[in-house]
Amino acid sequence: MTALDFLGKELNVGDDVVFVQLSYRNLLKGTIKKITPKTLIISHERTNVGGTETKQFHDQVIKI
Repeated sequence: MTALDFLGKELNVGDDVVFVQLSYRNLLKGTIKKITPKTLIISHERTNVGGTETKQFHDQVIKI
């Protein structure tokens, strides 16, 4: 299984990515913690709703 970001770049655990905060229009920067066949678990700074991890589909992030 190869996970690809929005631009087609390969994603790996430990990569830094940019993504849109769920239910908001804020861009967040985080680090991939886990990759599943369909989603990523991303670790990031605490948000305004208090979370430090977010789940996103592979093509909902951009590798930086």
